[in-house]
Amino acid sequence: MDEQSLAPRQRFPRWMLAGWMATAAFVGFHHVPAANASHSHTGWNQIHIATIHGNDGPAGGGSGPGAQDEEYCVMSETTALPAATIAPFIEQTLAKLDFSLVWDGAADWRVDLWRTQKFCNQYATADRNRIELEFRIRESWAALCGGEQYACVTAVNPVTDSSGRHQHYLYMNAHLKREQMAAMGERARKFINHETGHLVGLRDPSYHGDCMHSVMHNNLYLSYGCTDPVWHPTTSDFVSVRNIANRAN
Repeated sequence: MDEQSLAPRQRFPRWMLAGWMATAAFVGFHHVPAANASHSHTGWNQIHIATIHGNDGPAGGGSGPGAQDEEYCVMSETTALPAATIAPFIEQTLAKLDFSLVWDGAADWRVDLWRTQKFCNQYATADRNRIELEFRIRESWAALCGGEQYACVTAVNPVTDSSGRHQHYLYMNAHLKREQMAAMGERARKFINHETGHLVGLRDPSYHGDCMHSVMHNNLYLSYGCTDPVWHPTTSDFVSVRNIANRAN
């Protein structure tokens, strides 16, 4: 629902928020993103995973994650929803449903998602630091996400794109609440897909009535007048992600 960018630092340890605040310039976007669902960050600071611009595997996806693919891990900090329970559901949501409903393969396979064999917190620091995306489950992210009701995304380690015209991020993290995931149905998929949309560069609605048929402008934004119940990425979302992947500015 919200994206924030953090200044350069090692990805680990993960939970030293005081350290993040001390070294970072947060860029928050609670309900103030650019218009049009599939509209994305422009200008110098573009909040998306750096690997979205390339893919070193074949057109249909590779046999394993490459340097330009997006490897992701899952972890849970609540015994009420263990990682072993939620991780397969997240993987199914991102990559194992009908091809028209999943992020995996978007932008001509420049979005190529690979779930790690272990959970995020089971990796040694050096190995964990090589994983591009993390999905983290907790009872509440209020202190990080700006409110008890929010999920959010954080972006870590900004780098300059090869075009030299924008900054994007080596690592990104989706922070999801246990309550949002608990039923493991379409509502949970809605949150997973919405936050994944942020990971690949899409933004929320910016004003009342700024609603499209998009997982970014669905009824998570009733206060903005958006009533679409869609829980999966839509055609407009895929078009926009391709535009981000093609971006040279």
